[in-house]
Amino acid sequence: MSTAATTSQTTPDRLTLIAFATFILLGGAAPIAVRFIYDEIAPFWSGVLRFGVAAVIFWTLLLLRRVPFPRGQAMLGAILFGILSFGLSFVLIYYGLIKTPTSLFQIIAAIVPILTIFFAAAHRLEPLRRRGVTGGIIAMVGIVIAVSGSLFSGVEVSIPHVLAIAASSACFAESGIVIKLFPPSHPISTNAVAMTVGALIMASASLITGESRNLPSSTSTWLAMVFLILGATVIGFLLYLFALKRWTASGISYSFVLYPIVTVVLATFLTDEKISPLFLVGAAVVLLGVFVGALMPNKSKVKFKE
Repeated sequence: MSTAATTSQTTPDRLTLIAFATFILLGGAAPIAVRFIYDEIAPFWSGVLRFGVAAVIFWTLLLLRRVPFPRGQAMLGAILFGILSFGLSFVLIYYGLIKTPTSLFQIIAAIVPILTIFFAAAHRLEPLRRRGVTGGIIAMVGIVIAVSGSLFSGVEVSIPHVLAIAASSACFAESGIVIKLFPPSHPISTNAVAMTVGALIMASASLITGESRNLPSSTSTWLAMVFLILGATVIGFLLYLFALKRWTASGISYSFVLYPIVTVVLATFLTDEKISPLFLVGAAVVLLGVFVGALMPNKSKVKFKE
């Protein structure tokens, strides 16, 4: 495992941006599909179905395309990525979404870029850039404003569920760092291993909590599940790893502050969530933080001490 900072593109090319934008659209719609599935399927069990089927798809692709299987340090990296990104993160997310509106969830999850900036610096993966830190601070201010808007609009907030979402953000931030620190492997093999690990962790959570384990009975729930498995999980995370290889970990992490735009729009039309003007102001401030921290050309940096 390398402990030195690696070289990545600080300005993404067009193909990377297309993958990045598509990943955001799929990821922004995913929480709404998850909450919709909760009406019929228990939270952790729905995660088992989601990642279990996705893992089977990835293993099938691996065999059909004869993709090299990760070994040694690459395998360890894929396992750790699965524990953090599909296991712990989604156990916390699926718990948090039980009592947290999807729009508020996405705003809280937007702390991922801030955590990634400091985690990347701590691992000596990327230099600590002043503009990135500034963008993160601006985004945090936007999150506070948006959460305040939700509270003022009468949304009930459960502190344990909010803290679970914040903890999941830390896991996601670290997972982006982990995949950069270990030797690279093919996105298909990485996802096959990682989602298998994630499905096992979700299954453990389902068994521990004594959930009922059944299959969907309504067509709408099946459609939501198909979208989660094929769209948000298989296609979405292939695009995520593709973009992550071509851009910096902190740059990719700003997807978490762009998700709310998609989620808020869909939540407004598809659910009865209340979106207040103050919430929208907060979302706009978050976007400003994204531009300053990730998209604006950045020449200033704080160098590591040897």
